[in-house]
Amino acid sequence: MKLQIIDNGLEKHGEVLRAQISRRIPAAFDGGMPVTLAIDPALGAESYRVDAATPGWQITGGDPAGLYFGIGKFLHAAKWSDTDFTPVPTNGTVSPDCPFRMIYFALHFYNWYHMASEAELREYMLEMMLWGYNSVITIVPVVTAAGEDDPDLNRQVDKVRAVFRVAAELELKKGLIFIPNEGFTTAPQAFSGTPNFDPLHMRGDIGRNLCLSLPGAVEYMKKLLTGLLGKFRDTKPDYVMSWPYDEGGCNCENCRPWGANGYLRGVNLLRECVRETIGDAKFVISTWAFDEPEGQGEFAGLFQALKDGKVSADYVMVDSHDAFPAYPLSHKCPVPVVNFPEISMWKLYPWGGLGATPMPRRFDGFWQSSKAVLSGGMPYSEGIYEDITKIQCVGYYWNKNADWRETLSEYISYEVDADAVAPVLEMIDCLEKNHLAAAKEAEPDIAAACRAEELARHVQATLSKRGQKAWRWRLLYARGVLDGKRHRAYAARGMHGAEDVKYLRRFSGKLLEHDEEAQELFRELFALYHCVPHNGNNKWTLVPVNGEVYL
Repeated sequence: MKLQIIDNGLEKHGEVLRAQISRRIPAAFDGGMPVTLAIDPALGAESYRVDAATPGWQITGGDPAGLYFGIGKFLHAAKWSDTDFTPVPTNGTVSPDCPFRMIYFALHFYNWYHMASEAELREYMLEMMLWGYNSVITIVPVVTAAGEDDPDLNRQVDKVRAVFRVAAELELKKGLIFIPNEGFTTAPQAFSGTPNFDPLHMRGDIGRNLCLSLPGAVEYMKKLLTGLLGKFRDTKPDYVMSWPYDEGGCNCENCRPWGANGYLRGVNLLRECVRETIGDAKFVISTWAFDEPEGQGEFAGLFQALKDGKVSADYVMVDSHDAFPAYPLSHKCPVPVVNFPEISMWKLYPWGGLGATPMPRRFDGFWQSSKAVLSGGMPYSEGIYEDITKIQCVGYYWNKNADWRETLSEYISYEVDADAVAPVLEMIDCLEKNHLAAAKEAEPDIAAACRAEELARHVQATLSKRGQKAWRWRLLYARGVLDGKRHRAYAARGMHGAEDVKYLRRFSGKLLEHDEEAQELFRELFALYHCVPHNGNNKWTLVPVNGEVYL
């Protein structure tokens, strides 16, 4: 196909458009259909439109970011063949409903982000931006570090800096997460905090969590936080977020309830450190696992402290493992609220070990219950296996009333094939049925699993060579085939009951250890995820091959 990209001096945008088209079809850019790029501030920040022109097409952004988002829509909505494509205009100007559209890359446990090259990170971050994200956030894992000079810690610092270099190049905003009372593993025992109140086993107690009420603990944490923040002074982070639980928390009499007491002192300490080291940055207070169980007064205490000016923030992040917390739905937060969809670590282990993990109905239910109070969000990502759910989430951030079926249809049409939309959506429905059954430790739907495999094989047989090899489709295909195989094996062995269902949920690798096709799919996933052999720290992200599992 011959095209002419008229970039009007917007060279980086033009390069992105050329590269994305060239990945899909043989293209020459020395004439042919004109595609004009333009910026018109009258459209508004981050807004865009795609219009048929005479001749050709025009993509207009309200600013440079909006033009990137417009390029993404131009690509994703088009009708593609193996040799050309037909663009589709937008219905006027498109503007995001939510300003906060962040993706959290968890750089740890030897997952894909931990192991990917800078070039791979750049390509993936560019794709996330083209789908509509405007920010990326990550964490420097203090949890296993012995001190500021720990070689592993500084390798992670280098990786975060690589993410930030790419973000700066792509004009994505960037952020860092800190736990304001988590010390190094060598922190003095005299500073040790009291384990969290956690009767529901939702909060965790990971890391060296310190008590900020003990003499010397605040000074220790201030030195730790300013030291780590100083490693990023030159990168100028746009956001800093405090985190309360999982890592973090103290349940002593001077700190509880943590979220309305000791944590708020930690929030103020972190804000002070941010001002002293990197200056201005938007501040986000996470409330992960607040009021679990309800009645502890954590949300009420935080909201009152925000009203009284005892703490300050630009956003409050609200979410939990399952249902959206009740208090922020019935009590107005003094600052905008964003969500934190847990799209990675839910009920099937190892994470992504069977391929893609779409659960569109589950996440649509969460969104519908909370969208009225939300100004965006930041899905939690441990890898690329939940790629399709990242796109579902950002679809809501652009249009609060988005239909997930339309969002996923556009994704499937672009990333797989337009003719594959209906069968892949049906396959996803079958996969979700058994994922939800596993979560409830209920007996699986064998017929749905077999149907998922049947649909996966049907789509694979109809795709072009490009489509058959596309990594996003390979993740969906692997999941469909492996779900069918493992559930058939479960039924063939007469397995039934609570213990057998738990075994199925925790991967059931031994069921398929003699199935060579299954093993080949596991080896493919192992390579796609950049897995390394078991090393004691990667059990959650390691695809088990030959039935090996370390959980």
